[in-house]
Amino acid sequence: MFAEDKAISDLKSIDKIVECISEKKYSASVVSLINFCENLPNNNFNNYLKISCIPFLFHSFENIINKNEDPAIIFDNILKELKNNLEETIKSSFDNIFETSQDFIINEENEKLELETGDHYGNLFKGFTPDKYFNETKELLKKRLEINNIDISNIHKYTVLDQGCGGGRYSVAWALLGAKKVVGIDISKIGINDAVKRAKRANIQNVEYKIGNVLDLPFQKNEFDIVFSNGVLHHTKDWKKGISEQLRVLKPDGLGWQYLIEQPGGIFWDKIEILRMIVRNINKNFAIKVLSGYGISTNRIFYMLDHVMVPINTRITPEELKMELEKNGAKDVRRLTRGLGFDRIEYIHKEIPYAKMKFGVGENRFIFTK
Repeated sequence: MFAEDKAISDLKSIDKIVECISEKKYSASVVSLINFCENLPNNNFNNYLKISCIPFLFHSFENIINKNEDPAIIFDNILKELKNNLEETIKSSFDNIFETSQDFIINEENEKLELETGDHYGNLFKGFTPDKYFNETKELLKKRLEINNIDISNIHKYTVLDQGCGGGRYSVAWALLGAKKVVGIDISKIGINDAVKRAKRANIQNVEYKIGNVLDLPFQKNEFDIVFSNGVLHHTKDWKKGISEQLRVLKPDGLGWQYLIEQPGGIFWDKIEILRMIVRNINKNFAIKVLSGYGISTNRIFYMLDHVMVPINTRITPEELKMELEKNGAKDVRRLTRGLGFDRIEYIHKEIPYAKMKFGVGENRFIFTK
């Protein structure tokens, strides 16, 4: 069992991780749930239970998205139900069939943090089916461009950099949309190796991949017509440095795309921060195996673990992001106000009941020129 003073110490600083701890209707339930999980003995059985919290909270939140009721009250009841479920399961005494596991603690001061993040996404992306990897991603990109009136009619003339390409899905999407050349760069050897194999098998010749750091791009100034950074820099130690690098390698009058996770983020992000606190000491591969055992699809597992188990998950206000872009030479900065049916910004656009309480300000997707 965790030592009592350690649990108390963690709870004193919990509001630094879970912002909802002191400002929402469900704050007391958050404290109660996390305190309960913190004091569980460290073994595979209890880790299994903690991982089970992930699909429970994701599914429960999705069930309240379109309800015309106060979501804070419903979410409070969900948190109480989850804790009760855990307590009842603990009483079953099934834990004696599980072997004790060692702590798996993420150290944010570790020099290999970037590699850990890269491997996190590399392993998640590897499980994508060809249809999800190629066709679905191309359509997602195409529709987001179209619904926000972003003209890429001359894409056949453009060279594109995918800054933080992970497993290469969006690099391929740009290539399939007709880009002259696409370069994907990422720190993850796992992700890059998988991307190279997929492109080769599909005979996609206008894309290449490099292993490198998105905060120190190995390219010349003004080298790319489009620099696409989609949900990457918020997982690095210095997102501002990533912005600076993006603008440095973008050609004058080129097109920049930047997506960083938002603050405030409503209950959507509160549930993720709660889960980050609960599972922060659990091995990611163990989590993947548990979720796979539930019969959850690979892309759904990716969606759940994306932000829950990555080491760094910095959220940024739209104002902060716009200011940093302009500081580094961006002009004509525009925040995208439309998305696909499941995008948070689209729920806000359609003014679904309690949209801002559920989703905060919605995704920080920006386009700009230089």
